[in-house]
Amino acid sequence: MATTFYVKASADPSNRFALCTYYSDPECKNEVESPLRIRRNAGGVTFQMVANGNGWQLVGAVADRVDTPAIDPTMTPAANNTVTVAMPTATQITEGIVLLFTSTSVPTQLYASADPQVINDET
Repeated sequence: MATTFYVKASADPSNRFALCTYYSDPECKNEVESPLRIRRNAGGVTFQMVANGNGWQLVGAVADRVDTPAIDPTMTPAANNTVTVAMPTATQITEGIVLLFTSTSVPTQLYASADPQVINDET
């Protein structure tokens, strides 16, 4: 079962990028820092956006392994402000995951997050 992180997002001062804070609980009391660590057998990482009244929606995620020289990003669409990125269970990897958001007031603009790294090295 995928490990879930809860995300609060808002625009940076330039109104071009998303500033994200990650939590291990839906009440957003336990903040976690990158790299986000999950169990190797989790099979994936889920990001659930927590509403904070700014009218933002989670659109999807772009993931790319950071421990290989090849660039092979994968786009995963979100549904209901939730996105799950698959992770292998047989090998340890590090993924850079960029979350993409939009605003209901400006639906043509995408806000990209800095890419938190996710490592599947917990047992």
